[in-house]
Amino acid sequence: MVSKTDAEKALRLISQAWGKQEGYCFFPYIDRERQRETGNRRDGFKEGPAFLWPGERDSIIDYMLAHTHHDLYWTTSLFEYPVRNENFAMDEYALWADLDWADPRTIDDYQPSIAWESSPGRYQALWVAQRGSSSFQGASWPGNENQRLTYHVGADASGWDTVQLLRIPGWENHKLEYQREDGTFPRGKILWTDGPRYSLSDFADLPELRVGDTQLTEALSSDIDGVDRLAVIARVKLKLNHTARELLNAREAVGDKSEKLWYLIRCLADVGCSVSEIVAVVRESVWNKFSGRQDELRRLIAEASKAIAKRSDETTAALEASEDEDAIQRPAPERLGFLLKNIQQPKYIVKGILTEGACGFIAGEPKSYKSWVGLDLALSVSTGADFLGQFPVVDPGPVLYIQEEDPAPTLKNRSAKIWVTKAIDKFELVPDGDEGAGVYWLPPDEEQQFDPNINAYIQKGFTISDEAWQLWLDETLAAGMSGEAYKLLIIDTLMMTAGEVEENRSQEMTNKVFRPLKVLSRKYNCAVIVIHHMAKSEKSRPGQRMLGAVANHAWAEDSIYLLQTGGQYIRIDTESKRTIGQSYRMGNVFNDRWEPIIEPWTGKTQDESSEARSETRTRRRAEATGESKRPSARHELLATLEEGPMTTQAIAEARGITRSAVHKQLTRHLDANRVTREVLSDGSSRWFLVT
Repeated sequence: MVSKTDAEKALRLISQAWGKQEGYCFFPYIDRERQRETGNRRDGFKEGPAFLWPGERDSIIDYMLAHTHHDLYWTTSLFEYPVRNENFAMDEYALWADLDWADPRTIDDYQPSIAWESSPGRYQALWVAQRGSSSFQGASWPGNENQRLTYHVGADASGWDTVQLLRIPGWENHKLEYQREDGTFPRGKILWTDGPRYSLSDFADLPELRVGDTQLTEALSSDIDGVDRLAVIARVKLKLNHTARELLNAREAVGDKSEKLWYLIRCLADVGCSVSEIVAVVRESVWNKFSGRQDELRRLIAEASKAIAKRSDETTAALEASEDEDAIQRPAPERLGFLLKNIQQPKYIVKGILTEGACGFIAGEPKSYKSWVGLDLALSVSTGADFLGQFPVVDPGPVLYIQEEDPAPTLKNRSAKIWVTKAIDKFELVPDGDEGAGVYWLPPDEEQQFDPNINAYIQKGFTISDEAWQLWLDETLAAGMSGEAYKLLIIDTLMMTAGEVEENRSQEMTNKVFRPLKVLSRKYNCAVIVIHHMAKSEKSRPGQRMLGAVANHAWAEDSIYLLQTGGQYIRIDTESKRTIGQSYRMGNVFNDRWEPIIEPWTGKTQDESSEARSETRTRRRAEATGESKRPSARHELLATLEEGPMTTQAIAEARGITRSAVHKQLTRHLDANRVTREVLSDGSSRWFLVT
């Protein structure tokens, strides 16, 4: 337990770094309970108030005693204003170092004035100015005495700057890994307080930094945000050892951030990255322990600079070590029965069409509405509405939609037409109404706001074969949408996103396009659908008509192929490695509206297409002359009811469409009081036209 005497002693020691000045000091802390709740020390960090030294000495002591159960820190500088900012820092009367694993008892040439053990086997120290000497003004600026001393004694390369925090000497360290069996934590130990005092000139002989002034200046002034970190990772990832690649890919920080950040920085330096490149890469990693701090950039630059300084001496050894790490042991094969025992069959996202984690195509001939179908799939999976109004979505979820072929205005136009078909039936629980308690059906809202659960990327130059874009896609899928994993990724089209890879070169397509996509689909259990063009051909299997068909078929698991029939219908063939494919015909789709009707394929294309061509010519002639306009499918159903009430089945037979399509279209008229419905004893419905 820390006593008042302990707190007063610690304050006397650390105040030697402030000299006889009046200014503001800070005592930030990490809340132990918050750290325990989240498992993350950063979540528990509290800046705390500013205290005016020395006038508020007693308040400081009270504050220290109130935080004996927290990890308590202090500022090595005083500040002119109650803001912990280097621009307001006052004169310094000590140098300092977070020695980390460097034992101060082994430092011969620059013995610390005050040294203490901050945690088991880790140390911190002060080099205090002589009584009556001038201040160490400017010593903590980049490249000056404090940084040079830090590097010389082998201390933490990030512990030299003006806004540095050090632990209170003699305080408890509440890192979770130090907790004893009885629930207590170790206290820091003051090693000595009577070491030599210094003048600033005593440090004149410190070795110059191994990083040249020009390089340091360049790193400090460069626009690090302008570095394409994904391109850097793509360039060097094959040179990095297995451990470094795992650190780069980590989504959660487990273990000592300081050690793993330094290891990653060293590895990046060893493979030839510049200071700016190193900072750009590690800044976004989970190991960036300086994230969110005012001095974040400076600290990362310091770490990167130190790593590059060490590179010339240790590169060879590091590379040899990395080769040893890459020589991982491959597991022995196991019995097939054991391996497959607990394997579960993949679940459907769209019943009979698409399974979770599957890869495939929506491929079609020109003008076969393949992009429309792809967008319908995206909107269906994101909302849970039936795909093409026919196929139930059984496992809806967020969708990532990458569109590189069509511009945003085209996408907006199509989305508006498809969206109205995705109005979801709703139900309302009425505990006690005029018609009694129960669950009542509400008609779908055709005017519902367009807000599908989709993240889109429109004409931004996405290129599947580019490793930097692959890393971007990996990170995007990892992040999900509002914390929820993506269910489906749609890429429109293959031709516009493959890059310089030739579609007819199967090996190249496999290595640079299809394999990376399949790796990501498996990694995130996210289905991947690529929109692809299909040439007109006499080949019997539609999938064989795609460019690069050999590579395509080896990759595809669930696909949809769209074929022109010469008439009003589009033929839809489904192909799957898990189920037997089916054939359908899709009618009632036009560029000016989207009301698809899906029926089983009958094969009677010529007779039907002749009739369809006649109907189309009549409609177009009427539209051109202004005589009339073809009514929508829903209004055609209303015309059928003019002859009298009919059941759903009877209407379907009369119109030549499915019962599901009839039910969906007519229920939209209930809210407008155009039709009424009677539920028969067998559960079927009979419809009446409201006159």
